[in-house]
Amino acid sequence: MSLCRFKCLSKSWLALCSDPALCRKAHQTLSGFFYNRVTSGQTLRSRHFTNVSGRGRPMVDPSLSFLPSSCRNIQIIDASNGLLLCGYAKKYEYEYLVCNPATLKWIVLPETDAMQGMHTASLCFEPAESSHFRVFLLVKDKLEVTGVQVYSSKTGAWTYRQSEWGDNCIIHDAAKSVFFNGIMHFTTSGSSVVVVDMELNRWRKIPTPYSTNSSFIGLSQGRLYLLRCDYNNDYHLSVWVLEEYGGEEWILKHSVIKSELCEPSQLKSPRSLALTAVHPEWNLIFFTKEHGDIVSYDLDSRIMQTIFSPGPYKAYTYQPYIPCFLEWLSDGQ
Repeated sequence: MSLCRFKCLSKSWLALCSDPALCRKAHQTLSGFFYNRVTSGQTLRSRHFTNVSGRGRPMVDPSLSFLPSSCRNIQIIDASNGLLLCGYAKKYEYEYLVCNPATLKWIVLPETDAMQGMHTASLCFEPAESSHFRVFLLVKDKLEVTGVQVYSSKTGAWTYRQSEWGDNCIIHDAAKSVFFNGIMHFTTSGSSVVVVDMELNRWRKIPTPYSTNSSFIGLSQGRLYLLRCDYNNDYHLSVWVLEEYGGEEWILKHSVIKSELCEPSQLKSPRSLALTAVHPEWNLIFFTKEHGDIVSYDLDSRIMQTIFSPGPYKAYTYQPYIPCFLEWLSDGQ
């Protein structure tokens, strides 16, 4: 039974499970996925949530109805340990807010010049270490990252540093980021994972065995994972693990060919599967199929299982969600 269900037993259980010290110690795991859905031939989008089991009522309200009406038309940009980074259009400006669907808390980020230009936004939050979060804006000139601006919920201010990753550091908007060991990690279009700490003082490049342009970075069982789908090689999936974090050696843990992942009718479709998430505790990888089904693949048993199918609708932009019940804001909005 999850911590969320225990909170529903009584007021005393609610008080106990809401204690900040317990929330930091009680580790939560992947609970489900937010996703968008659109009917064929329509442009109207609707946001939904499916549990990771594919069964039962959504554990959170996917409409985020606790947000003010002016912020309802939002997009979920990123998620980190229970918090969501959302972007929305407000008149002629694009703004960001961070919210917690489990506690119904939210905060609008102050404006900064970087929001008006080309940038990529990422969220980092580790409740076991701190109740404060940070938002990273990768400032770009065309596609190249020229600087990084960070918002801290502790100080309520933005900090900017010029990039020390060198020239031609390209990080695409769709690239996943990972917050690990107090450091942010991003995959680039080159053959490296670039990292920077929260204070923008330590910059580093971790070489990878291949170009990370179609790669997926994730965190599982306390280690950094790098997954690559080679669409030009019968959709060969390789799973690498950085065994020693301070080093640069990636170890190949799994190798899977497309015929193990796809039905026979899908073998000729080069991009019939898209990497979506890595389970934080188990040897599970999640994919999204072309029409929107989300499936899991067990790396140990090599069994593929469909978790959710949108039926006649098309689903896309799945965002993995791990709940957090820590009261990270002192006052409600």
